[in-house]
Amino acid sequence: MKIIISSHFDEFFMPPEATADLHLVKKEIQKALQDKKTILNEWLKFQNRSKGKFIRAQLALASGELLNLPKDTVIKWSVACELIHTASLIHDDICDQDEKRRGLTTIWKKYGVPAAICLGDFIIAQAFQKLSEIETGWHQTILLNSLSLSMKKIIVGQVSDVGVDIKKISMKDYEQIAYEKTGPLLMTPLDGMFRCKELPESELNGLNKLMNSIGLAYQMINDYKNIKSKKTDISLNHLNFISILMKENNIKNNDKHSIKLSLTDAHDRIIKKLNEIDKYIHQVPIILQPIFISIANQLKETL
Repeated sequence: MKIIISSHFDEFFMPPEATADLHLVKKEIQKALQDKKTILNEWLKFQNRSKGKFIRAQLALASGELLNLPKDTVIKWSVACELIHTASLIHDDICDQDEKRRGLTTIWKKYGVPAAICLGDFIIAQAFQKLSEIETGWHQTILLNSLSLSMKKIIVGQVSDVGVDIKKISMKDYEQIAYEKTGPLLMTPLDGMFRCKELPESELNGLNKLMNSIGLAYQMINDYKNIKSKKTDISLNHLNFISILMKENNIKNNDKHSIKLSLTDAHDRIIKKLNEIDKYIHQVPIILQPIFISIANQLKETL
């Protein structure tokens, strides 16, 4: 089954703070993804062919800089968030048996499952190592705790993903799994910076609701677009929220008229979820709101 943010956002607004120090983050990541003494280095080089857009690092950089936190804390936190994201993709590819990611052969397909598991574990260890280097001691404690809790949530989400019965799953189940799998990876970069700034619990709760809504909306849009692709989740027996709508309405895969109605229903549900994002934006610090407004608008434009 597949419930994962398998792509990434297109270009959207980020303040200058998000990219001013991004080169430092990339440099630190390159240093972390090396181990010249073992075969790990070969696997790391293979993995590094795939270049992302460092969205999580940018979220951490933007929020950390705008909240006026120490540069050392912000950069090392940004690096850790990107490393955890990379490791999660490696492990997800194993669970979903995906042979390609961003058009490139996945690490498990090239070197085998044991190699991919070890590589993912190594990268997770590097993320925690990076946090141990933070100069401000109490920031180090806060962020180690934040990343540990996030890792637990990601693992719980993956367990739910692997163990679900596609034939019995409901929309409520789908949303819960999507929250667990996508929410932490998007929430963590901001959550750590919010906690280091000691922002009130109301703003932390608002951030959680906002990022859950963004993550779920993105996943639903991803599912919606997948139905129009050559190899659909339905044909591959992967979970897709549109297949759940079809099941709930007793629609068969070859009933084109009913499938069209399900797509209309799916579109309406996505719009509702996107509108929910607007409701939560005001609950985060005003200085960060333009970022979330832009993300919400960009998601709407993809439909």
